[in-house]
Amino acid sequence: MKTFFLSTLVLLVMSPGAWARRIQGRIDSIDYGKKHQDHILKFADGRVVFVKAKSGLLTSKTAYEGTPVEMEIDEDENLVSISSLPDESTIIPEERETEGPLISQTDLPSEEEASRIFRGMNRSYYSRTECTDRAHVWTYEELKKNNLVSRKVFLFFTNTYIRRYRYNWWFHVSPYVLVQGQERVMDRRYTSSPRFMKSWTDIFIHSKRSCPVGTYRFYRANRNGSEHCVLVKADMYYRLPYHVRMLEDYGRVKTQFSKSEVNFSYRAFRRRTTK
Repeated sequence: MKTFFLSTLVLLVMSPGAWARRIQGRIDSIDYGKKHQDHILKFADGRVVFVKAKSGLLTSKTAYEGTPVEMEIDEDENLVSISSLPDESTIIPEERETEGPLISQTDLPSEEEASRIFRGMNRSYYSRTECTDRAHVWTYEELKKNNLVSRKVFLFFTNTYIRRYRYNWWFHVSPYVLVQGQERVMDRRYTSSPRFMKSWTDIFIHSKRSCPVGTYRFYRANRNGSEHCVLVKADMYYRLPYHVRMLEDYGRVKTQFSKSEVNFSYRAFRRRTTK
């Protein structure tokens, strides 16, 4: 899950008395906990790192939204050390889009047709690719192969859920299609067939709570509330939460695939990354 963001690298290093990982990534946001709660450090690729409230590790010099950092984290995903890095990440240039027509989502005629498409989805990715790249390649390829206009569903895990289950990701994304008007998620990485939305979210939501459908703005406003998750649906051209946020906050509409983003996702699809 990255665009405008530094590729995450994972190395193993030995720290005194314990194994720890040294990683690099770009901070998306920081959610500070209340008294005695861990802070939640969220990265552009979807990773979550926990920060002990009294550690004093988060300062304005080393940790703020958008900054690339190098960190050491322990086996429980707790932050051990952090330092800022020069901003030398690969940036995907914003392309000026020509306005295209808004295309209606394809409504497949049968479950058999959905299963046929599902079985033919590209599985040449490395096992640790990121969901944003898988979803972008899949939607792009199925449009080309089957003239399938699909959509994407972003599953956002709330801070409440992340803290309760020590969950290490703050979002996941997958394509979904319509089959005679009913939604089926096409997650070729985590399922063996098209799934109903609730069946799909149950794979990731340990409490099996239902996820309300809302906007990204709704997720941000309720990430510390009682919900465990929020679903945000988007057209297939929107690759990252960043793009959904730009649509909601600034009206930045996407009506076609960005060539640079597709190329980036193909490169990431075929290399080892973080998820």
